[in-house]
Amino acid sequence: MSIKEKFTDRYLDPYKLNLFLKGLRNLNDLLIIGNSEENRPIYGIKIGNGPIKVLLWSQMHGNETSTTKALCQLLELLENPAHEGLMTNLTFKIIPQLNPDGAVKYTRYNANNIDLNRDAVNLTQSESKALSKIFKEFKPDFCFNLHDQRTLYAAGKMGLPATISFLAPSGDPEGSISSSREVSMKIIAAINKSLQIDLPGQIGRYDDSFNINCVGDKFSSLAIPTILFEAGHFPNDYNRNVTANYVLKALIDAIKIISNKDYNNYTIDQYLNIPENSKDYSDLLITGVSIVDQGKVYQNQELVVNYKEVLSNSKVEFIPYMIDYSNSWTGLTHKTIEIESMEINNKIVFDKQKPLSQIQSLINY
Repeated sequence: MSIKEKFTDRYLDPYKLNLFLKGLRNLNDLLIIGNSEENRPIYGIKIGNGPIKVLLWSQMHGNETSTTKALCQLLELLENPAHEGLMTNLTFKIIPQLNPDGAVKYTRYNANNIDLNRDAVNLTQSESKALSKIFKEFKPDFCFNLHDQRTLYAAGKMGLPATISFLAPSGDPEGSISSSREVSMKIIAAINKSLQIDLPGQIGRYDDSFNINCVGDKFSSLAIPTILFEAGHFPNDYNRNVTANYVLKALIDAIKIISNKDYNNYTIDQYLNIPENSKDYSDLLITGVSIVDQGKVYQNQELVVNYKEVLSNSKVEFIPYMIDYSNSWTGLTHKTIEIESMEINNKIVFDKQKPLSQIQSLINY
């Protein structure tokens, strides 16, 4: 069974992940690079012996598993001798799951309720210290900071869903384009050109705000080309398995681009022309509904719904909740249900205080 068949849910148990890592064969090393605040092992893997060093880490937010699944596919791919050429010029240090405590609970934060991506300077948490130690010892030439983003992002204002977004993080508050940041921009431009073949209009550029406490910004400030991945939504793919496949493609493209230095053929403007993320989507729109809000009934409304990801019995469930209603919703939505077109015996009146069970029944209709 391939890793794509093993890891299909959004939840990625550290125990199962570590079993997979220990089952890999053709590795230079698999080491415990540190321990979490709850003393779970954090694994790092070294692959290759080339002169160009690339550091990749994923799941510093425990509920962001898409890029971890892509990294596992990459590790499986690199086990095949047919792909040894990918490693000729490169040495990788890969940390598949930096925040195992958050992964267990499927939460953004670590066991101390700290966002590790706001701990790059103070290094108060053991997970942050482990990443910093590897960065100093490995001395990477390139860094890949791998994350997930929510379903609400469009690639450009009112654009298609942002299936993957990228960022060349700023290294200072002014957003200066240093020589190292320029390299990051050119690599992203090259990846974008390749991905547009399969994902036309679905690649975004992430918010460029500078925060030295964020790991990517910190490493960029140290003149290391750093690339942020944000795995996003592909239609009807809430478990993000299709997205993970595209992240894998982006990683392979990046490896080839760095190995051959093909990024020199691209420009800063090609990066800047990637449309910025825009918060334009909701998960579900239900039209033609009646809403009860504080005892008053509003007829023929459009009900706007988002899903909350809830861990239940080692599986992530997508629980709907009302975020708004309107008689003329202007945002975008991933799915629309028209009450008028459904064969429902009794007219549904949604109570703003209790929408969940009624909405769930419609989703499953």
